[in-house]
Amino acid sequence: MSPIKSLRILLHRMLMPLGIDTRKLRSDRKILEGTVFPVLENDPNIQSILFVGCDWYTLHYGALFRQKRFITIEINPELARYGSEEHHIDSCENIPRLFPSDSLDCCILNGVFGFGLNERAAMEATLAGIYGTLRPGGWFLFGWNDLPEHRPFPIEELVGLDKFQLREFPGLGSIYESDPINRHRFHFYTKQKIESGESASS
Repeated sequence: MSPIKSLRILLHRMLMPLGIDTRKLRSDRKILEGTVFPVLENDPNIQSILFVGCDWYTLHYGALFRQKRFITIEINPELARYGSEEHHIDSCENIPRLFPSDSLDCCILNGVFGFGLNERAAMEATLAGIYGTLRPGGWFLFGWNDLPEHRPFPIEELVGLDKFQLREFPGLGSIYESDPINRHRFHFYTKQKIESGESASS
């Protein structure tokens, strides 16, 4: 790690508890942290959240969910220090081995597809695991870059996504393109179809 990056991480770790963010956030990260996270934090029906993938910019995420069970998973052991207190060093393909069926309220898979999770079989296994461990009605948030270099194959070909139902997220809709440059898109799903008249957080 370069001295400059080490200094950035140190400053981030020291200043974030004081409410000072030294990062230069892209618009997609601003949407995730400023819009998506507060909705999840304030939803009483969401108590357990699994976040896939860690790096230095995620080290404070656990502090944003003080009232929740916030769990992280990252295959690279060197990045474990940026995870939550409940962290798993493992592949996201192994999610079913770590959590019982229907036990999680929300899973966030953001910036992983096309950034390491590139094989079709691995992605299908991950989606199947997420589906199995989410409770009925639980949230699945899928963020990805719609660019050739970060799109190993069309997401329309993913059989595992067919099990989920697109779901309206407050203020963002069911699919939201947050950045015209990297074409980062958020897809919001639920494990089952939301019936007419049912609240977004139920």
